[in-house]
Amino acid sequence: MNCPRCSANVPDGANFCEACGQPLRQTQEAAFPERQPRGRVRSRGASVQDPYKDQIKQLKLQLKQLKLYLRQITTQMSSTRARYHETAAFVPHGIFSKGYKWFEDMRLLGPQQQKEQLQRQILQVEQEILGLEQAQQEWQRQIDR
Repeated sequence: MNCPRCSANVPDGANFCEACGQPLRQTQEAAFPERQPRGRVRSRGASVQDPYKDQIKQLKLQLKQLKLYLRQITTQMSSTRARYHETAAFVPHGIFSKGYKWFEDMRLLGPQQQKEQLQRQILQVEQEILGLEQAQQEWQRQIDR
């Protein structure tokens, strides 16, 4: 039997696709319908693994790592700016100070581009997590029926 959503091969008699969590047929609640612990859901006496839990956990770990890289780059940029501001007082005004400022801007160009790229990646991962959490809630509602 194949899943109608993702076309993964699913064992006959399965209630949900093990790959994407798609309900394959209506399940009946267990004799004790209280909510099961997160991650595992009981269905007809069998335990069903939450298909979103591991993906969400992995993306949250990736998000933490990206935010750490962003913090490191921001700290590095702040340090570079502080060094230039400390020494800028010793640069004569006029064309030299403009050149000095241009040199600072050029040194910060690479880190600024890395920072912007990391911010885009963080936004993308946060959107993926949100989408998976919404799908997880929908999956949980269908299991609870």
